[in-house]
Amino acid sequence: MVKVVLSKEQRAILTELARRLGTSESETLRMALMDYVKELSLMKETIHRGKN
Repeated sequence: MVKVVLSKEQRAILTELARRLGTSESETLRMALMDYVKELSLMKETIHRGKN
């Protein structure tokens, strides 16, 4: 479990994005995090490190 602290503006953006996607705010944040991880290729790096 992770606690995320957002400014009022960030919270408003998250709320609107979650509404448009039809998902919960936590699911929206999880999807955004995983998209960012994918973009930076962190998943492959983490898995590769774990095998060594």
